[in-house]
Amino acid sequence: MTAVGASRMPTIQEIMDTKVDPSADAIWDSVAYIATRSGVEDRRPRTDEQWRAVRRSALTLIEAADLLRMKGRRVAVIESATKPGELPTSEIQRRLDATPSGFEGFARALGDAGLKALAAIDAKDAKALMDSGGTIDEACEACHLTYWYPNQ
Repeated sequence: MTAVGASRMPTIQEIMDTKVDPSADAIWDSVAYIATRSGVEDRRPRTDEQWRAVRRSALTLIEAADLLRMKGRRVAVIESATKPGELPTSEIQRRLDATPSGFEGFARALGDAGLKALAAIDAKDAKALMDSGGTIDEACEACHLTYWYPNQ
């Protein structure tokens, strides 16, 4: 039992749900070419406030990657129901414990992808920002295919 006011370290799942996913989604949603019947929508940050907002998301993503790399972090507090093709939480934890340097490398790649997004944002380069979104996705999927759903 923990003392009143004592807390545990946030889990990987909590960091994913509260920091990584919302930040990556904001970056991905900030740039797009969407074809419609009336033409192509060129979505990108245009105002200083829009660039600042996507910059905050990139900074959060970079910091979240550092949080994921902290030693002793657990996948989740309790065994959770899995989605089709996803490993049980206990098996994910076993894999992470067996290859901590592998997971750390994936977290580092996510942080590096966030830095790439940040550089594009600071240059106000929408194309480079879009490209960095692909790099973020690759970093996420490489880890997920190793630890969360390796049979897909």
